[in-house]
Amino acid sequence: MVLVLLLKTLVGDVYHVQTSSMEPTIWGIEGSGEWVFVRFDNTPPERNEVVVVRRPEDDTPIVKRVLGKPRETLRISQGDVLIDRQHLRPSEPRPPEVVLFDDRWHRLEERFEIGEAQSRLWRRAGDAWMLDARTVPLHDNPALRHESTAPGHDNTLTLDDSAILRLNGPLDDGYLGPDHALVPGTTQANDARIECDVRFDDDQGEVRLGLKEQADTFEGVLSRENATTAKVVITRRAGSEPPVEVGTAHFPLVTGVWTHLSIENRDNALKLTYPGPGSPLVQIYKENTREPEEAASSGRGPSGRAYFGGAGGRIAFRSIRLVRDLMYTDRGHVGVDSEIQLGFDQFFLLGDNSAQSRDSREWGPVDQREIVGRAVRVVWPPSRWRRIDAPQH
Repeated sequence: MVLVLLLKTLVGDVYHVQTSSMEPTIWGIEGSGEWVFVRFDNTPPERNEVVVVRRPEDDTPIVKRVLGKPRETLRISQGDVLIDRQHLRPSEPRPPEVVLFDDRWHRLEERFEIGEAQSRLWRRAGDAWMLDARTVPLHDNPALRHESTAPGHDNTLTLDDSAILRLNGPLDDGYLGPDHALVPGTTQANDARIECDVRFDDDQGEVRLGLKEQADTFEGVLSRENATTAKVVITRRAGSEPPVEVGTAHFPLVTGVWTHLSIENRDNALKLTYPGPGSPLVQIYKENTREPEEAASSGRGPSGRAYFGGAGGRIAFRSIRLVRDLMYTDRGHVGVDSEIQLGFDQFFLLGDNSAQSRDSREWGPVDQREIVGRAVRVVWPPSRWRRIDAPQH
């Protein structure tokens, strides 16, 4: 008992979380919630660390994530947190992404539309999806176009109609439960990443991974140049304008070998990751192209905001995942109606499940002395024993 008392006094303590404000990082609603071990630490926390605070007005300890640090200005704008009127730089530590789809747990056809046109070209083979797109023309962007020599090449087929699988339903602030089932969201999310392993079974062809945000379409294209090399390109299309190439690279790629490819758009920074020199390609842009007002007012947003596919050859896909960044709703008014200037020892805290979280948007920043420590690990129930991930670079 003495040892336990010393540990609880000097090292850390266990706190019971019974609200959904930090889901899916910490589960509070299902069953009786989760118990979290908190390491006592009175040093200033870093951005995106998960901390426990005791506010004078509330007897119950509160678990939240640090977003704003002393002497910074902060504002929540269109789901993003702006620090000193800027998006976070790509090099800054970030919270772990929130998984929306993973083909280890979900059937592809449940989240991506496979209609009659697609079913003629796509088939499942073990843990992979095989695309026979030898009859599908290659990319129609003049900056990327190269002639296909695929037998039976048929220009009457279009890439959009046959060889692309698009997300069926909105890309919103949902997340996966402990059983990997999707908990639907209520608000359209902005930033996301789609990734997969790809394998070319011909010495020609191309793969496309794409994301849409507002009126912009961001696309990563991996195209074969010959049997041993490939080219990757990032393009951005603003509304109905032609695509514009914003980054390119070449790297070795052998036919028949699996390679990992991903494209993400996070805080106005495009990132295309591939297994070659110069990876990742990163392109920062100032702002998104606004979508028409009638589309913007639709709430959760349209279907088809993430997609993948290919053309000009036989291509296999596996390990398909779709994740999103944390996003913040305009609940409350502090840092929402206008920017807030934090004091010399103040921190701005937000919940990961923004739509369900009471946090600094409502009761303002907290002083450093109110921070008890860092949330380190979920320790109960035993089936969910896990480390709470630190911010990622």
